[in-house]
Amino acid sequence: MTTIVINEKSVGAKKLVEYLRTQPFVTIVEEKSPTASLLKSMEEAETGKTTEYNSTEELFSKLRKKGNV
Repeated sequence: MTTIVINEKSVGAKKLVEYLRTQPFVTIVEEKSPTASLLKSMEEAETGKTTEYNSTEELFSKLRKKGNV
């Protein structure tokens, strides 16, 4: 198996990917990049910038207060 990474931002790269899709021996696996907000959340979790709750009731109570519900 061979892995090729193609940045599809250029017209030529898009045409190449479309051509490869027509080949019966090619399987294209598309990877999605995480969004900026997800990357930020992951970084906050890794650095310990998280909030802990003792119970789900406590969590939902805080969420209701925040959302004025």
